[in-house]
Amino acid sequence: MKNRFPIKAILVATTALTATPCAFADEADDDIEDIVVTAGRRSQPISQVAKSIAVLDADDLQARQYSYVVDALQSLPGVATNQNGSFGGLATTSIRGAGTDQTVVLIDGVQVNDPSSVGGAFDFSNLDAQGIDRIEVLRGPQAVLYGSDAMGGVINIITKKGGEGFGGTVFAEYGAFDSLHTGGNIFGGSDKLGFNLTASFKDTDGISAADEADGNTETDGYKNLSLRGKLHGKLSDAVGFEITSTYSDSENEYDGFSWDGLGFSLGDSDDNSTTEEFSIAGRGFFDFFDGRLSNTLSIEYSSIERANYDGDTFSYGAEGDRFNLDYLAVAELAEGWTLTAGAQHEEVQAKSVDPRKVSTDSLFGILSFSGIEGLVLSGGIRLDDHETFGSTTNGELNASYIVSPIGTRLTAAWSEGFKASTIFQQTFACCGFEANPDIQPERAEAWEIGIQQPLMDGRLNVSFLYYEQDTDDLIDFSFTNGYDNIARARSKGVEIGFDAALTDTLSLNANYTYTDARDVLADIRLARRPKNKVYASLTWQATDKLNTNLMLLHNGNELDSSGVILEGWTRVDLRASYELNETFELYGRIDNLFDENYQQVLGYGTPGISTYAGVRVRF
Repeated sequence: MKNRFPIKAILVATTALTATPCAFADEADDDIEDIVVTAGRRSQPISQVAKSIAVLDADDLQARQYSYVVDALQSLPGVATNQNGSFGGLATTSIRGAGTDQTVVLIDGVQVNDPSSVGGAFDFSNLDAQGIDRIEVLRGPQAVLYGSDAMGGVINIITKKGGEGFGGTVFAEYGAFDSLHTGGNIFGGSDKLGFNLTASFKDTDGISAADEADGNTETDGYKNLSLRGKLHGKLSDAVGFEITSTYSDSENEYDGFSWDGLGFSLGDSDDNSTTEEFSIAGRGFFDFFDGRLSNTLSIEYSSIERANYDGDTFSYGAEGDRFNLDYLAVAELAEGWTLTAGAQHEEVQAKSVDPRKVSTDSLFGILSFSGIEGLVLSGGIRLDDHETFGSTTNGELNASYIVSPIGTRLTAAWSEGFKASTIFQQTFACCGFEANPDIQPERAEAWEIGIQQPLMDGRLNVSFLYYEQDTDDLIDFSFTNGYDNIARARSKGVEIGFDAALTDTLSLNANYTYTDARDVLADIRLARRPKNKVYASLTWQATDKLNTNLMLLHNGNELDSSGVILEGWTRVDLRASYELNETFELYGRIDNLFDENYQQVLGYGTPGISTYAGVRVRF
């Protein structure tokens, strides 16, 4: 790998071995299926959350053997993913038809969106799934708690924390394309201190990024090293602290575009890139009045550095960072009444574009009521003062009611979102036009209604949700005006969920998403948003030691950004694991079981049938 800054990797390891995350922050981990933290920035039972949220926990990630987070996100309703080939190719997400740069991505609460990219989107290609405790995805605009960029929603990746005693796991797997994936974690501590350190490494020859079906034969390799450190502590029953850090260093070979006399075409080349990503956060937790007032003070920092090469010749680089000071208070005002309020100061810098930093100061609050059995109401507002475009205000209203004794749950929500223009968009000048520093923020307004129904004594749960979202002042590019607010979008859709315990050993999890996302002015479909998506996972606990999982993902046809319609595709994956004893576990998987030939992005290939096998050791 060309760029090496080991000091950051050492800092991550030091974080886990000499610092600590607070026990207060995730007290509800004992019942992780029923507790979420992203919806209200505090631990809440899912029954008290009216927002649309999906959760994947550590058991899901391990049973389905996801190598990278982008693979896991494909399984969730309302989420569409695209990747330029595989193994390190640019990987992005779209939630409910929103743009790929309209989602806030957090790792342990630290925003990691790329400030140096054109739109500020996050590239998921290097985000390893090892060491992750759970993934929570909020769908719909979430400006009140998460500010700019959260027009589509929020993806929060929460890493594992330490526990009492000492232990860990190590794993190694090998498979298709001469791929090696190895790593592990160690954890330990007491009720006062705890730590967790995770490391993973992947090295693969890969496939041709440009589709082999188009005559491309040169394989494009990929390497990635990821480290995560976390430590938590309690100084007293009322005071605690947390330090968490992540580091990723990767090298990716890819295929570029060349001029063939008629136009640009994608094909084999010597292009390659390196990416280094880093984040760190320190938090203090202070409880007063017997826990009725909880306070969190946070200092957060994230950075990214990218470099592209044509062979050994440097061709392009980008560097950006984000600094955030955050105060959050959760107060129990009276029986059933809770106020969540806070203040933030954020500074964003795209060093490779502009030396200046752009700051935003924010105040926000949400008042919640749960004093009537089965009823949850909340409303909130946020004021953001952006250094460039000034002040903006956004709000949200949420309601949920459980009808006893049949258990029917009704939900309704209304919310607003906004996205400030990036430093790149504010400063880019070319082709006879000047930079436009006065671009106004993109704005979204959405509403949704839903129903959830448990049946058969809770062995079957079905859900249905309908939403609509309008987005105005979309930032677009033209060769006459450069970047400006010249577009509008509208999306509406349906999300249907189905969870069933078919027998004591057989369970089915499935969802269907319909998304109609359109450019209002041009009256055409938005690119890379499939109208139809189906996911299903059938899990069979064949014996006490043998677990199997069969997954199906159908992605309907979609419009590529080139204007070409890409055909829909269906992929089936098979997983199995066998516990030899409490220490050793064998596992294996077959990706793309029926060797489906498909493209997620025009011209870029995807792997055919691929087999992997590994061993996991617990100690």
